[in-house]
Amino acid sequence: MHHNHDSSVKIAASETTQPESSLRRYFRLTRFDRSVGFVIVLLVAAIGLTILLGDRVGVTLQRVGPLGIARSTSSIIIQFSENMNRESVPERLQVVQIPPEKSGQSLSTEDVLATVNGDVSWNGATLIFRPATALQPGATYQVMLQPGSTSDNGRAVISEYRYNFTVRRPRVAYLAPASSANPFNIWIADPADPSAAQQLTFSPSGIYDFSVSPDGGKIAFSERNSSTGTMDIKMLDLDTGGIEQLTNCADAECKTPVWRPDGQIIAYERIDYNSDMAQTSSLGASPTRIWLIDLSTRPATTRPMFSDSQILGYGIEWSADGQRISMFDYGSQGILVHDFRDDSTVVIPSKYGNPGELSPDGMRVVYPEIILEEAQARSYLQLVDLNTNQTRPLTTQESRVDDDTSAWSPDGSFLVIGRRNLDDASTRGKQLYRMNPADGTAEPLLVDPLYYHGFFAFDPTGTQLVVQRFPDAVALNDPDNPGLPQIWTFDLNTQAVVKIAEDALLPRWVP
Repeated sequence: MHHNHDSSVKIAASETTQPESSLRRYFRLTRFDRSVGFVIVLLVAAIGLTILLGDRVGVTLQRVGPLGIARSTSSIIIQFSENMNRESVPERLQVVQIPPEKSGQSLSTEDVLATVNGDVSWNGATLIFRPATALQPGATYQVMLQPGSTSDNGRAVISEYRYNFTVRRPRVAYLAPASSANPFNIWIADPADPSAAQQLTFSPSGIYDFSVSPDGGKIAFSERNSSTGTMDIKMLDLDTGGIEQLTNCADAECKTPVWRPDGQIIAYERIDYNSDMAQTSSLGASPTRIWLIDLSTRPATTRPMFSDSQILGYGIEWSADGQRISMFDYGSQGILVHDFRDDSTVVIPSKYGNPGELSPDGMRVVYPEIILEEAQARSYLQLVDLNTNQTRPLTTQESRVDDDTSAWSPDGSFLVIGRRNLDDASTRGKQLYRMNPADGTAEPLLVDPLYYHGFFAFDPTGTQLVVQRFPDAVALNDPDNPGLPQIWTFDLNTQAVVKIAEDALLPRWVP
C-alpha cells in the first residue's frame, strides 16, 4: 500500500505542475515586448506629470516687431503661436517710453517717461497695435506683455515678454533735378547731414510724382513710359531696394498715388486714353477717375474706387482712420466727401476746383474760394464742419490777404496756411502762418521776404515742416538768380530752418 501511496502522490504532482508550464510558455515576453511596455509606462508617467504640474510652455511668441530701430509711424506687431482669445490680450500689453540708458534693464515706475495709447487690431494670430500719436524720434520704447492671456484652446501665455526699440529721426525724400533736361528721380536726405543725400531711383524716363507709405518703409511712385507715353504706379522697398510694378496701364495714365493710413490700399488717378476708340470716333481721353491698388492680395490687384462710373475727379485725401476720403468731383463741381462705413456722400460746392484739406478726424474740410476784383483774382479760406453741415470763412473776403494753401497738424488742432499780404510790399510771395481753425486768427510762422513758399507738409509728430521755397530774385537783388525750387525743413518749436537740397521739388517726409 505504501507503493500505491507513492504512486498517487507522483501522479497528483504531475497533474498540478503541467498547467503552470503551459502558462509560462504562453506569456513568455520577448525583448521587444519588454521595450514597448517600458515606453508605455514612461508615456503614462509623463502624461500624469503634465496633468499634475500643468502646461509649462504655454502660448509662445513667434515674431515681434519692431526690433532695434523703428520709425515714428511703426506699429507694434506680436505674432502668437496660436489664435488668441482677443479680449484677453490688450489689457496685458503695455508700450512705454523709457530713458535710453534703461534699455534692456528692469524698470521701476519712475523709469516710465510716457505710456503709449493706441488701437489694437488682429490678423489671424497676429496682434497689431497702432499708436494713437507718432512715436518720438530719438526716443527709446519698451513693449511688455504680461502673462495671463489665453488662446482659443484655453492655453495661457505663461512667461512675461519684454523688448525694446529706438525710433530713428525722419528723413526727407524729393525729386531732382528740377532745372535740367535730365529726368526727375527720387532722392533721400537726412536733415542732420543733407550733403550725404542718396539717389533712390534711376529712371531714364523720369518719375512724375511719389508718396511715402505710412510706416516709412516703401515709396509708391508714378513713372512715365517714354516710348508709349503711358504711366504706371510702381513701389520701391526702402529696406531692400526692390521695385515692384503695381499697375499695368497699357493705354492709360496712372499717377498720383496716395496711401491709405493702414498701408494696405493705394488710391491713384487714372486717365484712359481710349486710343482704339479715338481712331473711329471723336472720343478722346477720359476724365480722371480714382482707382485703388489692393496690396493685401498677391499680386496686388486694382479696381475703381466707386462702382458709379460718373464719379470723376482728382485730389484724393484719406482721413486718419481711413474711413473717409475727400476729392474734387467734376460731375458735381464740388468737393466730394465719402464715408465708407455707411456709403454716404456729401458734396461741398466750390468754384475754385481745389480738393481742399480733409482734417485728420475726417469731419472738417478747409478749402479756398476765389474772389474776382478789378480783373484780379485772389482767394480766401473756408471751413466746412461735416457734423453740422455749416460753412464759415476762416479769412473774410474783405481781408487784404490771398490765402489758398493749407495743411492740418497731425492732431487737427491747428493749420499752417500759405498767405500773401496784399498790403505788405516787403513780402511779395506766399509766407507761412499758423492759424486757429476755431476762429481764423493767424500769426506769422515762417516769414522771409527773400523767398516764396510753396508746397509744405507736416512730419508725423507735428513739430516740423518740410517746405518747398523759391528764391525771390528781386528781393535778393540778383536778376541772374533763376529762382529754382529748394527744399528746407522748419522746426516749429525752435524756429530753425535747414536747407536740404537745391534744384529740387515735391518734398515728402520719410518717417
